[in-house]
This record gives sequence, structure tokens and C-alpha cells, in this order.
Amino acid sequence: MVLKTKIIAIIVLVVLVTLSLTTIIILNVQQKKLILSTFDDAKMLSGIVERSIDEAMRNGKSREVQKILENLGQSKELVTLRIVSVAGEVLKSKTPKEIGSKSREFLNFGRKKGSPFLINNKRVINYTVIRNRKACYGCHDSKVEINGIIEMGVDFSRHRAAILSMKRFLFLVNIIGVICIAAVLSILLTNFVIKPMNILLRTIREVDGGNWDARVYLDSNDEMGAIGSSFNKMITHIKSLYDKNIKKQRELSRVKAELEHKKRLEELNSQLQYKIKEVETANKAIMSLSREIKNKNVKLTNMVDRLKTINEVGRVLSTIIDSDELMRLIIKTTAEMLDAERGAIYLNDENESSLTIKYLKGAGIERNEGIAVDFKAIYSEVLQKGRPLLKGNGSGYPSAMAVPLKMKARVIGAIILENKADGHHFSDDELEILSTLSNQAMVAIENAWLYDRVKNNYFATIQALVNALEANDLYTKGHSERVKTLAIELGKHIGLDFKELEILEHAAILHDIGKIGIDSIILNKEDKLTSTEYSLVKAHPLIGEEILGPVDELDDVRTTIMQHHERYDGRGYPYGLAGEELFLKARILSVIDTFDAMLTDRPYRKAFPYPRVLEELRLNAGTQFDPFVVDSFIEMLQIKGEQFLVDVGYGFTFSHDNSVN
Repeated sequence: MVLKTKIIAIIVLVVLVTLSLTTIIILNVQQKKLILSTFDDAKMLSGIVERSIDEAMRNGKSREVQKILENLGQSKELVTLRIVSVAGEVLKSKTPKEIGSKSREFLNFGRKKGSPFLINNKRVINYTVIRNRKACYGCHDSKVEINGIIEMGVDFSRHRAAILSMKRFLFLVNIIGVICIAAVLSILLTNFVIKPMNILLRTIREVDGGNWDARVYLDSNDEMGAIGSSFNKMITHIKSLYDKNIKKQRELSRVKAELEHKKRLEELNSQLQYKIKEVETANKAIMSLSREIKNKNVKLTNMVDRLKTINEVGRVLSTIIDSDELMRLIIKTTAEMLDAERGAIYLNDENESSLTIKYLKGAGIERNEGIAVDFKAIYSEVLQKGRPLLKGNGSGYPSAMAVPLKMKARVIGAIILENKADGHHFSDDELEILSTLSNQAMVAIENAWLYDRVKNNYFATIQALVNALEANDLYTKGHSERVKTLAIELGKHIGLDFKELEILEHAAILHDIGKIGIDSIILNKEDKLTSTEYSLVKAHPLIGEEILGPVDELDDVRTTIMQHHERYDGRGYPYGLAGEELFLKARILSVIDTFDAMLTDRPYRKAFPYPRVLEELRLNAGTQFDPFVVDSFIEMLQIKGEQFLVDVGYGFTFSHDNSVN
């Protein structure tokens, strides 16, 4: 409504000024014409008076001059009609009373004016000189050049009244015209501009309120219709961009939740924070903004993909705790990710041995003690500078990049990649990715080394417990170590992963730890055990579980130990579990424990022959033992041969008295 009022006010003002100027010009022209016409009338009347006076003087009737003035002066248009002397004295007048007085008009203006002039917009005064002629010598001195001056004043007020009347008329016409124009403009603006603008504004407010489905509907083919159509296309395009942005924001939020500790992700997240503003701006500006958003989306997608890859690598590295396997995975993963034909990872920590793991595309992994000669030059440069290096932009040097591996601000190694498979040089972005991967790799390597130290300390403690147990039970000396060796080999043969093998190793060493709580007299008794004594011996899995109970990290180890005397048919102890209810590791331990018990001397019997031991395993498969585990164990023994059992610790007698079936 304010816009409409402004437009109408401006147009009305322009029209009003135009009409006013036109009216003023017309009135001025008309007034000038009337003045000129009055001037002409005054000259004409002055001429008539002059001729009448001249005629009377020639006829010797000078006395009739006064009558002529009185007769002519009866006209209402003649305000004054006089004959004055050169000195301004009134000689004759249509009003006899004025004779002998001075003419103020003549004294003020007459001596300077040679043509009619207007006084106070009321009277037109004209002066006509009466020259002395021979015909006048009878009454006038022949030496006098001018006999008198005719002063005539014509009334101009009636013309002025007409002009004022015309002014009022034109003013009224102007007012009516302006009102009509304003009314017509109001109707036209309302129907063709204001209403479409209100519709457009209402739609813009709906969009601003979040209704992206709002559209402008204008039933016209003019410019407003074109604006509405363009606006609808613009909103459709912006909504598409908005939806894409929302999708990207959700994806980025998910990645951010996984990598919240990474500073790089915060930078990416800040780049993602942009808004789509100025919906009312021109289509050209919107398209420019659209292109900018698309470019940012492409960059952001590439960055997110890289972060996903780096995050996945970090996740995989965090699951590996074997340092040698970890280094192999690091160099293989980084080389394949960055498309390098060859690479190496070198470590030289004062607490660890010097080691190089080399990778060659298509050839695999090679392990070297110390630093590899072919990587020594670039490693020395990395060690000296202590920062990432990018090589290969000059001739005569292969494309290569290297980053230092630092632990507590000290360079202890490096990751080196050479020769991109596509023939191009490594880029700064790829060097940055390698630096990020090296940080994750160093964390994983430190964790692996820490795990190795913890594991060694842990096993030292375990070995002390086992030694204490074996000192208490003379017949089981070396039993836990043999069971551990056989269990690990069988687990590898079956295909257990690293974590499962580690649990199996711990359980094998500690499976009889509960016997610490049983009197050594009972353990070493050669006679048959009483029911009470046998019940105490059967309790050793539960005692072992209780001993290891405070160590949360050994949950699966405790369960495996507790189940290693359960039977596959459910008739074992302590809980009578059966089949798949039992851990696979417990089923493995059950077979290995029984195998070692039958193949070694006990207080109450001598060792069984090796063929009988195998036969007992086969006979009890499906009842006491898991058939799959039994078959896998016998298969492994056949593959490894008799010498394997000798190396495990079953002695020279075994090797002569028994043979592998």
C-alpha cells in the first residue's frame, strides 16, 4: 500500500506540475495578448482623437476640442482622456474639473514613454504628441513645435477579471484532472501491479517461513506474470539445492560423530555452514550462488570420501595389535590408497629392533632388518629435516613423498612412497593424507608396542602361577605349556582369528589354575579318589573362574576355563552344557587336555600308547568331544608328523613306542 501511494503521489505531482506550468504559460501568453490588444486599441483611439482634434483645428473650431474629449470620454473603457502641455498641465479633459491641474501620470511616466504602457495591471496609458502645423498658427505661436500631448488611459481591469476567471477555471480543471488520473492510476496499479506484488510477497514470506512448496500463481502474460514464473523456477531450483545441502549436512554430521576428536573435521564442518539468502535477488545472482554451492559440495564430497577412507584405515589399524602384522598392513594400505608402485615403512626405536617393511606393487611385502639401502637417502633427509617431504617435480628424480613417524617429538622412523602408478607426481593433498595416516599409524604402533609389553608382563605373571601349580602337582609339570602349544596350533589350523587365538592361549595356560586350591595330597594320590576327593577335583574349573574373576579383561578366558571339562553330549561338569552352548575354544581345550592326559603318566596310571590315544579320541567324538574338533586335531597331527609331538615335549620314548596313524 505504501508503494502504491508513493507511485500515485509521484505521478500526480508530475502531472500537477506539468498542468500548472502549462496553465501559467497559457495565462501569461493570453495576458500578453490582451495587453498588446489593449495597447493597439489605445493607439487607435489616440489616433481617432488626434484626427478629430486636427479636423476641428483646421476648420477653426478650436472650442469644439473640449466637446470632442467629453463625447469620446463617455466610453467606460476610457478612464482618462486629456490634452496636457509639455510641462504636464492639463489643457483639455473629458472631466473639466481636471483642467489646469497637473497630470501625475505624465509627470511620472509620460516624459519617458514613447509607446503604451500598463500601470498597476489596471490601466493602459498612451501618449500622442500634437505637432504645431500651419493650420494651427492662428491660435498657436508658430515657433512652438508641440501644441500638446494627448493622454489616454484605457481600462484594463475587465481583462484582468477575465484572466482571473480563466485561472480559476483552469485550476478547477487541473484539480479534477489530477483526481481522475489518481483514481485511474490507483485502479491500474492495484489490478496490474499491487495485487501481483502482494501475491509475490506473500509467497516469499511463506518460503521464508519454511514452506518450499509455495508458488506464485498469476493469470497474466505481462512482465508480472514473467516475474512470477521466474520466481517459481528459482524456488524450485533453490529447494533442490536445499535438499541436497540437507542430505550433505546429515552425512557430514554422521562423519563428525565418528571423528569428533579430529580438528580437520571441524574445519570441514565450518565450511559446510553456509546459507541461501536474498531470495528476492536477480536470477543471475541466484545462479552464481548455485554454482558456488555445487563447487563446495563437490569439494566437500571429496573431503568426506577421504575422511571416510582415513577413518576406515584408522579403525582397521586399531584392531591390529601384532606390531609386525601392523607394519605390513600400514605400508600396504597407504601404498594402495595413494596408488604408489613401491613403498617402505622403517622403524628404529631404542626399545625396539630396527626394521624395514617394503612393499612392491604386484610382488607383495618384504621384511628387512635395519634400513633398506634403496630408501636410505630419502629417509636420511626426513630424519634430518623432521618434516614431510615431496619429491619428483624436477627431472632425474622419481616421484616420491615421505613423512616422519614421531613418538614424543622424536623421529623414530618414516613412511616412504615412490612412483605413482598413473605416471603423475604426488600432490600436496596426497602428502597431507599420508601425514594424517602416519599419525594414525604411529598411534596404532605405540598401542601394539604397549600391548606387547603388557602381554609380556601378563604372561610372566601367568607363568609364575603355572610354575606354582606345577610345583604343587609333580605329574602335571609341563602340562599347561604342552596344552598351550597344541591348542594354538589347532586353533590356527581351524582358522581362528588373532583375538580368539589369544583367548585360547591364555585359557590353555590357566585351565588348571583352580587346582591351586586343592590339596597336593589329593592331586598326587595314586589310589582311587573318594567321592569327596573327586568332587573337590571337579571343582577346580569353578575355583579357576573365581581366581580370575577380578580381571574383567579375562571374561572369555574364564568362560573357556570353566567349560573345558564339559562334554559335547551335556554330561560333563560343572553345569552340564552341551553342543553349541559350549565355546569352540572350550571344545578345543577339552580335546587337547584329554589328549595330553592320556599321553603322559599320572599318579594312578601310566601313559597310553599313541595309537590308543587317537582311537579314544575317535571313539568319544560326538559324546565327550566335538567331532569337528577331533577330526581337525587328528588331521593337523597327520600333517605335522611325529617330530612335531616330540618337539612339543612328549619325549624320546614316545617317538619309538608309537607311530602316527
